[in-house]
Amino acid sequence: MRKYLIYLFLVFLFLGCMDSTKVAPKIASLGLQENSSLLEEGRKVYLNSCTKCHNAVRITRYSRQQWQVVLPEMIKETELTILQEKAVTAYIEAVLESVNPN
Repeated sequence: MRKYLIYLFLVFLFLGCMDSTKVAPKIASLGLQENSSLLEEGRKVYLNSCTKCHNAVRITRYSRQQWQVVLPEMIKETELTILQEKAVTAYIEAVLESVNPN
């Protein structure tokens, strides 16, 4: 029992130290004024809904082309509303655009 409690403590300690802004940057850091409520909803969906099946990965880990393949496949596997789908898509595109504008 004691080993279990120590393990549980270490897991919570590790999770508490994770910086979600590295995985999914805040809207303000993207320098965007337009559609901020939609983008904020997309960030929330990314951090809360996408992590139900897997760990959230840094958005910039994948290229725009990779997201164009992965995102529709992941959306099919979820129960997201149309608004949530649009929001998470817009958020991911905004993050990628802020890092690598075309």
